[in-house]
Amino acid sequence: MSLTQSITSDGAPGSILLERVSKRFRKRTLMRKNYTTVKGQLLERLLGPSDKDSGMFTALDTITVKVKPGCSLGVIGRNGSGKSTLLKLVSGIYRPDSGSVSVNGRISALIELGAGFHPEFSGRENVYLGGVMYGLSRKEIDARFDDIVRYAELEDYIDDPVKTYSSGMYMRLGFSLAVHTDPDILLIDEVLAVGDAGFIHRCHDTISDFRRRGKTLLFVTHDLSSVERWCDEAIWLDKGVVRGRGEPRRVIDLYMQTVNEAEEEKLLRENEAAADAAPTSPQEISDNTAAQDDDDEREIRDPEREDGPGRWGNGEVEITDVKFLSKSGEKKWLFSSEDEAVIEVDYTINRPVKELAFGIGILRVDGVAVFGTNTGLESVEVPLPDFSVPVQGGFKGTYRFHIERMGLLESTYYLDVAAHKSDHTPYDYHHRMYKFSIRCTVPFHGVFNPKHSWSFDVSYATEGKTTRLEGTC
Repeated sequence: MSLTQSITSDGAPGSILLERVSKRFRKRTLMRKNYTTVKGQLLERLLGPSDKDSGMFTALDTITVKVKPGCSLGVIGRNGSGKSTLLKLVSGIYRPDSGSVSVNGRISALIELGAGFHPEFSGRENVYLGGVMYGLSRKEIDARFDDIVRYAELEDYIDDPVKTYSSGMYMRLGFSLAVHTDPDILLIDEVLAVGDAGFIHRCHDTISDFRRRGKTLLFVTHDLSSVERWCDEAIWLDKGVVRGRGEPRRVIDLYMQTVNEAEEEKLLRENEAAADAAPTSPQEISDNTAAQDDDDEREIRDPEREDGPGRWGNGEVEITDVKFLSKSGEKKWLFSSEDEAVIEVDYTINRPVKELAFGIGILRVDGVAVFGTNTGLESVEVPLPDFSVPVQGGFKGTYRFHIERMGLLESTYYLDVAAHKSDHTPYDYHHRMYKFSIRCTVPFHGVFNPKHSWSFDVSYATEGKTTRLEGTC
């Protein structure tokens, strides 16, 4: 198969074509060095590095992508899916191992902050150096220089070495240079997250104008709302393969479905691992509690340092299983803010007790207590069995906590469950053993999203007449 890569002026400016392109990289695992003596370090220098060849990694696997002139194409996918490799192939930084890459027109690429800038050169010198790399003549750079500097807001710093620039100053200069080269194709790879709010808005306006003028945009980002805003089409890359292409909303939904399924599986594994690591019998629960109570330093521990998963109690009542369920009864650990849910807890009463209360707690992953309640607080009586009846294996039961609407904002949370006496003496307490996540379609701030609406009541008077406006949404 031919190995070609061309940047030409043939055909319509702004077109991009990758045909059956593959790109692989050699994986090298660095062996751990244990040299602690001068002799050992000398041997390492003489023998050379002890890197272990771990084979090849396929970043892109026989993909075909065609971008028409004036199209805005968003590329989405998880880290390591091949997004940046795709951009570097289009920009000419990489060459394909197989297949062909054809690009028509002038390219401006924002792939890495300050890529191509020499740290010892001043901003002025780097503008001229970068302009030449973009294919501009000295005369063209002279004509655009003031606009480049003004756009980047670097009038007072343009003659300073760029090694003294902040990351935001780097980005502003790199972006300004790229958009002032009048490219046919603009490649962007996640660099617009750096910079102050005012400059980011200006970048957005520039990109919108770039699209309006019929230029081609190839945009790699994890900000899916930006893909919806700017892109005519989206491509979903997964492990070097195109998993979907088409209307941005449809492709994003397919991608998020897979992401959510993977996160659900991860949460399930973490919760199972936490449960397996905790004490599992009444005697182990009791022994674990006794060990904590016998710790002379318990009273002076830093709760922020010790607040990890744990289980304690006297084991008279044992929590045997904890499930988070959807409205339909499906076990899950990933919810929408608007979802109904049920927390279902199985328990066994191992020895007769005179009183029993059950508790529920929700903590954000950073330790903020979001919600907590128990049956005692809400004056809910827990039914106790007839202990005069002999049974084998203890008395078994289930309690359910029904949530009509999760209402939490997007984050990761821990679920605490407990069985205890009315004075809070624990029978069995599960702390931070179960993790769940919330997804929210609107980027609210805070922790809780109360069910709400907006209404308006406006009135004004003109020439003796009062006008009243009302609205609800």
